[in-house]
Amino acid sequence: MAAPRLRSALTWPLRHLKTVLHWILVAAALGYIAWQLPEMARAVREADEPLSHLRPGWLGLAVALAVAALMLYGELHRVMLVIGGARVSGRTVQAITFAENAIANTVPVVGGAGALAYSIARLRSRGVDAALASWSVFLPGALSTIVLLVGAVFIVGSAGWMPMWLALMVAAAIAVGTMGFWSVLTHASVLHRILLGLVHLWRRVPGVCHDCRGGWASDPEATANRLTERINILHPTPWQWLLLAGTALASWAADFLALHACATALGLDARWTTLALGFLVVQLSIALQVLPGGAGLAETGLLGVLLASGAPAAPAAATVLVYRLITWLGLSVAGWIVYAAQIHLTPPHWHRHRAAEGTSDGERELPPGTVPST
Repeated sequence: MAAPRLRSALTWPLRHLKTVLHWILVAAALGYIAWQLPEMARAVREADEPLSHLRPGWLGLAVALAVAALMLYGELHRVMLVIGGARVSGRTVQAITFAENAIANTVPVVGGAGALAYSIARLRSRGVDAALASWSVFLPGALSTIVLLVGAVFIVGSAGWMPMWLALMVAAAIAVGTMGFWSVLTHASVLHRILLGLVHLWRRVPGVCHDCRGGWASDPEATANRLTERINILHPTPWQWLLLAGTALASWAADFLALHACATALGLDARWTTLALGFLVVQLSIALQVLPGGAGLAETGLLGVLLASGAPAAPAAATVLVYRLITWLGLSVAGWIVYAAQIHLTPPHWHRHRAAEGTSDGERELPPGTVPST
């Protein structure tokens, strides 16, 4: 009886510290957004004339498309969890996705890594095992990147910067190369060697729970074997790959159409290839992570593409402003609201070791990979 009470007394301060750290993170991210607001306000004043003729219907469509793009990306996570045998509700997955997007787009320096760690931790708290949680978080990002690369090649070909026959060959090479790399990476012997190296590396990382480390680091070979067997059953079928690729493509298409709707809402008459090239510049700026969400680079790049195509300066600047207000600021604020709500609405899950057989106080042994709630 004394041990559980002592453990509860020791973990009480940690629970409150975790909540405080959550709120510090929320405040820091919202502070970064507030730091960007004066620049956006200046852009609003400069784009005053086009904004006064804004078409509300098209603006509403742009907002709906931007939200749909992020939800389709969340659906990628959910489908991969289903393939791995986990049943996590769509609402939970979408909440994790919105918060992940907010962290990645507003937290300086470590936003990308922090977003991935947050998603994995949230899935683990829902009882998803570590291998599946990691796989369902990393693979959507990789697949979406590959789909965007293939789409970018077609866009460059359509814009006349590359012969279409060459664009088709490059796109095919990317697709075939990706499939070949995946086959090699997931081959049992190759995967085992990679995981064995990661286990040896992870056992030397400071800060890992000593008792937990003893459960798997004492026999790295057996641990690597278990992980290999788990990951080897996570192979989607060809039809599932098509579904995943189609969902990733639909997500990018919805995001691009949001930009197109913003341009139409502000009366900007631009070719779809021009908007598509500007869209690619925005995505590249975000991927570079010089500043969270590509702030500064994305706006400058998109505006530069529009002006280079001969678009009038006022509606071009207004289009950039409205698009970024929706897809960067708007979705980030929504994500942080979800993140903050999760602090209170989600039951806390605390680190606990498997109880020994015959323990008192109603404790029972938990299945491997399950993080119990308190």
